[in-house]
Amino acid sequence: MTSLRARLVNLALPLLGIKRFFGEPEKMPERIAKLRRQKPIRPRAKWHRQFTIRENADRGFALVTIEPPGGHRPGAPHLLYLHGGGYVMDIAAVHWDAVADLCERLGASATVPLYPLAPEHKADETLEAMRSLYLELAERYGADHVTVMGDSAGGGMTLALAQMLKDADQPLPGSLVLYSPWLDATATAEGQREIEPRDGMLAVSGLKACGDMYRGDLAIDDPRVSPLFGPLEGLPPMAIFSGTSDILLVDGRRLAQKLEQPGMPDHIYREYEDMFHVWMLLPIPEARRARDETVAFIQAHRTIA
Repeated sequence: MTSLRARLVNLALPLLGIKRFFGEPEKMPERIAKLRRQKPIRPRAKWHRQFTIRENADRGFALVTIEPPGGHRPGAPHLLYLHGGGYVMDIAAVHWDAVADLCERLGASATVPLYPLAPEHKADETLEAMRSLYLELAERYGADHVTVMGDSAGGGMTLALAQMLKDADQPLPGSLVLYSPWLDATATAEGQREIEPRDGMLAVSGLKACGDMYRGDLAIDDPRVSPLFGPLEGLPPMAIFSGTSDILLVDGRRLAQKLEQPGMPDHIYREYEDMFHVWMLLPIPEARRARDETVAFIQAHRTIA
C-alpha cells in the first residue's frame, strides 16, 4: 500500500510547477532563461557537517566531491551521480540529499558534476565531458569500485555513457543504477499518453522539446540521446527503478524486457505501484526502500579490496 506521506507528496507535486514547465514547451525558452539567473543549489549545512565537500570549476562546469571524514577509504564505493532535469534544469536539493544519504550508508565518496546544460550545450559535448571525467575517476578509485548512477535524464546519460565506454573498449564501472530513467527521447512509446494524466511532473510534449534541445545534430533515436536503442551486451550489472504513475515507466519496462534476453547483463528491475517520477529522491518510505535496494545492489556488485 502506498504510504500516506507518498500520497501527500503526489498531491502536492503540481504545486511545484514542474508539470507546467514540461506541459508548455512553447514557454520553455523564457523559463530556462529565468532558471539560469537563479542561485545554484548546493548541499545543505547538515551534509557539510557530516562530509568533506569540495567544489571546483576547472573543467568549465562545477564539480562537487563528497567524502567521508578522513577522506575516501581505499576499496570503498565511489558514486558518479548524474542529476536529472530534462538536460535543461540544474541540480535540485533532493539530489544532494539522496547522494549524501547513499554515501553515508555505503561509506562511499561521490562525484557530482553540474554538467553543461541544453540548449546552450549539446549531447555530444556533454557526454564527452562525462566520459573524460569518468575515466579520471576510474583511474583514481578503480573502475570496479565506481558506480555510475542517475535519475531521469541523468539515468539516460548513465546508460549512454556506459555504451560509449563499451564501444571504445574502455574500463567499465562496477555497476549502473537508473532511477526513473529517460531512455527514449523520441517520446513516442505506446502507453505514455495513457499515464500522462496521472503524472504530476512530466508531459510528453515537454520531453520532445527537451530531447530536441539536447540532441544537437544527432538523430533523436541516436543511442547517445536515446540509449534504449543502443547495444546492451557486455554492459555492467544495472539496477532500474520505475513507478507506475510516471510516463517514463515505459522506458524502464522496455529496458528491463531487453535485459531479460539471453546473454544480457545481470540486472534488477523494481517497479513501484502508484509511485511518481523520481520518488527515490524524496523523504518518503518508498524512497527509503528503493535506496535500501540500491545500497544492497552496489555492495553486491563491487570488488572487495
